[in-house]
Amino acid sequence: MRRKEQRSNAHNHGPERTTHPPGTDHARPTHLWAVRHLVLLSLTLATAVVRSQPKPLFPGAEHLDSCLVDLPLTYAKKDKERYVQAARFLEDQELIYAVLEKKTHQVNYTRVYVVAETAKDGSTFVYVEDAAQRLRMDDLKQAYFPKFRPATERFYNAACFDRRLVAHPALKEHLHEAPAEGPKQ
Repeated sequence: MRRKEQRSNAHNHGPERTTHPPGTDHARPTHLWAVRHLVLLSLTLATAVVRSQPKPLFPGAEHLDSCLVDLPLTYAKKDKERYVQAARFLEDQELIYAVLEKKTHQVNYTRVYVVAETAKDGSTFVYVEDAAQRLRMDDLKQAYFPKFRPATERFYNAACFDRRLVAHPALKEHLHEAPAEGPKQ
């Protein structure tokens, strides 16, 4: 009889506050709750990572994903701090600037270096120069200010890019090395 009274009291006065030893059936709901929340958290993070990765430029481009360089040269005020910091970090690295030609579905790429310079007034400007021009000793260099479009353009680390092309020769049918071009008028 005493057991029935305890159950009815627990039912009337809220949940019974007892601790159960681990490994008993009473501990299982807490364990399942934790597992369920970990799975939901993992799925949420995986979805966020997938959304942050840009869509591949061409079939097989996923082989180059490890070579991607985050250099958002949009020249928008909101991105300035990010692209200036990235440019300073990448200044001495040869990069591949790849652009998808929508009409031909061919990806043209150029070997470039990114340069960040500070003007006399203290402002910083970032531009891209052709790798061949970087080796020139005279002061006549051509600077490019590409308006980066994440949907059709990518920057890759050149050394990694070259290794991936050797490892996956099928990529070459989608890629075409072209000299850097200035803006078309």
